[in-house]
Amino acid sequence: MMAGPEARIAASLVAAYFLGSIPAAALIARLHGVDITKVGSGNPGMTNVWRTLGWKPAIPVSLIDAGKGFLAAWLAARLTDSMAWALGAGVMAVLGHSFTCFARFKGGKGVLTTFGVFLYFVPVSALAGLAAWTAIVLRTRYVSLGSITAAVVMPVGILLEAHIRDNTGLYPVLAVATLSSAFVLYRHRSNMGRLLHGTETKIGGRPA
Repeated sequence: MMAGPEARIAASLVAAYFLGSIPAAALIARLHGVDITKVGSGNPGMTNVWRTLGWKPAIPVSLIDAGKGFLAAWLAARLTDSMAWALGAGVMAVLGHSFTCFARFKGGKGVLTTFGVFLYFVPVSALAGLAAWTAIVLRTRYVSLGSITAAVVMPVGILLEAHIRDNTGLYPVLAVATLSSAFVLYRHRSNMGRLLHGTETKIGGRPA
């Protein structure tokens, strides 16, 4: 017997949270004999893995973190046949990543999981955010600055995409993307302070 819509909605949201909660950075770092919360910035995210262990371990962390956001949205869309609930599941995945139940509700800053969620809904705008992130990081070696830039670029890209395509159906996606980006910016508030004071750590170097 097929579960009712309420059960499928609940299942999709719970699954999204637990998917988001998978602590990829901590798990990959453990494989290298490192407790990621006790090195570098102490943040259990891809950037700290990159800074402390190098780019090779950071790649699987990136893929897992983005993949769990994409999978959460995809699964919810299949279970509920609703963009609204799929967006809700995406939010749950980001919250799961940032407040993981597997690590005392302390997690990463949500950048890659947010990217994965919106890669499902608006791939062009999500990839524009990724392009902005890549350009900034290559130019400055500040991952945090790239993440902040991407958080601004992606909602702007969705707005332009909705206008160019005359697609009002993208406005709910834009609303959630704006809130998600604001959350990412909030999670980077300490990085913003360090960037302003010139004490933020670059990839492959010391604070500038």
